[in-house]
Amino acid sequence: MGEAEATKTATASAAAQAIEERAPATPGQMAMGWLLGALGWAVPGLGHLLLKKFDRAVVFFFSVSAMAALGLAMGAKIYAPSFDRSQGMFVLLLHLLGFLGDLGAGAFYFAARWAALGEDYMPRALGDYGTVFFLCAGLLNLLTALDAYDIAVGKKE
Repeated sequence: MGEAEATKTATASAAAQAIEERAPATPGQMAMGWLLGALGWAVPGLGHLLLKKFDRAVVFFFSVSAMAALGLAMGAKIYAPSFDRSQGMFVLLLHLLGFLGDLGAGAFYFAARWAALGEDYMPRALGDYGTVFFLCAGLLNLLTALDAYDIAVGKKE
């Protein structure tokens, strides 16, 4: 075994050992993690801001905000909760997944629904891009909320 392979193996085993040595999160840490995750979902970057991770908070806020704003500017269709089975279960599932992805944008979703943005479908490519941009903003925001949770409970720094 070469020197490079031995270094990789030692690094991997040290990382595995560090993960095993972490103490489990206390109930207080878990509650704080859920709270910061929920706040991070509601307002992108807020969970990281409260954790004093200012660089991440700014990057996440502007990334999610820019994607949501660009999506709305391009004429995104914002999915509402719909349980209409008239077009079949597959279309119902697609609309439900679209709604959950859009809902991930937190306050941006509720602001767009309140302002009646994205209610009409634009049968143009630009509208489709906008829909995808807004959906990706929601999914990215969910990932940032999970990141805030992981930091709060001590799973990562």
